[in-house]
Amino acid sequence: MGRKKSFQQSEILKIISTVFVKYGFEGTSLDDLVKATGLLRGSLYSAFGSKRGMFIDALSENIKQQKDSEITITLVIIAMMELAAKDNTIRRLLKQWYKESASSNVKELLGRAVLKQSGILKEEEKNSHGK
Repeated sequence: MGRKKSFQQSEILKIISTVFVKYGFEGTSLDDLVKATGLLRGSLYSAFGSKRGMFIDALSENIKQQKDSEITITLVIIAMMELAAKDNTIRRLLKQWYKESASSNVKELLGRAVLKQSGILKEEEKNSHGK
């Protein structure tokens, strides 16, 4: 059974963000989002319009609230790798984030996050600790 119709959108966006971080955009199903949020499909569609709308709102909220957090950087990478080439709205959000990023080492943050997301950094850290 789903949650009541009224909900805190900011709290739902946090949950949605973690689902996209875990599975990526393409790998996230609407069922994943329904299960994680406890909301009905209709409530999600009513609030966000589409899976793309959910992702854009999650990315926007994270950029506003915590520009250089690990979850924001991971959402940025997902947006870059899966959506930016074919989506002008996503591309504009990413350009805005890049220009306004509070971190002077944004390229390093992105590089480390890509390595971590791919599993390479985890393996490298394991190997360096095991020597």
